Amino acid sequence: MATFNVEDPYHTEQPALSTYASDALRNNSSGDDPDKEALERFKVREICEGWGSYRDAAEWQNYSSMFFDDAYIATSWKQGSLPEFIAASKAGFAKGSRFMYILHRIIGSAVETNRALTRAVCKQKITITCRFTFPDPKGELVEMDNEADCRFFFLLEKRQGRWGVCFYTLLFDKDKFVPVNPGKAFDVPEDECRKFPSGYRYLAWAEVRNGTPPKMNLNSHGPEKNILYGKCKDWLEGKQVKPDLTGEDIPDWHP
Repeated sequence: MATFNVEDPYHTEQPALSTYASDALRNNSSGDDPDKEALERFKVREICEGWGSYRDAAEWQNYSSMFFDDAYIATSWKQGSLPEFIAASKAGFAKGSRFMYILHRIIGSAVETNRALTRAVCKQKITITCRFTFPDPKGELVEMDNEADCRFFFLLEKRQGRWGVCFYTLLFDKDKFVPVNPGKAFDVPEDECRKFPSGYRYLAWAEVRNGTPPKMNLNSHGPEKNILYGKCKDWLEGKQVKPDLTGEDIPDWHP
């Protein structure tokens, strides 16, 4: 179980220098053809921005078009293949208020590519909003919104001239609960929440209560950050990458 650093729960520092892909092309590109490179970064960004637009509206054909068939997705509440994630999302929508109503606010993106323009990493600032419905001690239903500031990481590849997402995961920076009706709040037990990673302790608590135990190594203030940045570097340098993107490789995993 994760430990909660009371003194500095949101400790933030520069990623380890060993995880920096020094040869990658970025928005201040120093490559051979800045216009062409900018166009490729735009293509990547447009694909990745489909997550919030398509998933939130249950546009599954459009959502699927973002990914290659062998893509691996790891969120806080579900990890697996693209078909497995879509099936779990459909089941969640079908449960209605018994699950959690998940929406995404896209804030901005930064894209890095290799010099051959065949691999890319898109880092995206996102706020995830999840509406939960909890019964209070009197049995009345209380709606609460969890808002989590986080960063999405998409690892993409160009195959036969087409970009597609191969891996997706995220890191959480901080989160909070907000009552939908300001005069009707649910008492969230702080001592229980502090058992979870600081970046998403309230969301993680709610997911356990909801029957979907969270992935515990998605905290931007923990060691998993450098693990993920290191795998992003490996990806841009053409190396093989395996999930878990924020932890140890899954034994015998293959696309």
